Amino acid sequence: MTEATRKDGWAVTLGPYTYIPAPAHSSATVNGTLTKGGCPVALQVTEPVLRDFIDTMSVLEKDLARRWISATEWPAFALAE
Repeated sequence: MTEATRKDGWAVTLGPYTYIPAPAHSSATVNGTLTKGGCPVALQVTEPVLRDFIDTMSVLEKDLARRWISATEWPAFALAE
């Protein structure tokens, strides 16, 4: 998952799609969009589910990165003779 900076927040690339969330302090009637090939589709029903999924994946990605870094810092053990 790759994140790219936008003027009004974060755009998240999901394969060939780009998810652009609604601005943080917008009204409940403003929705984010999912874009592919320059064609945006406003997310009305599925945006909360997609946002929860992306948030969960971000937490998992950070935890995995933390564990990966700590695993590479372990001392190398000599092989058994």
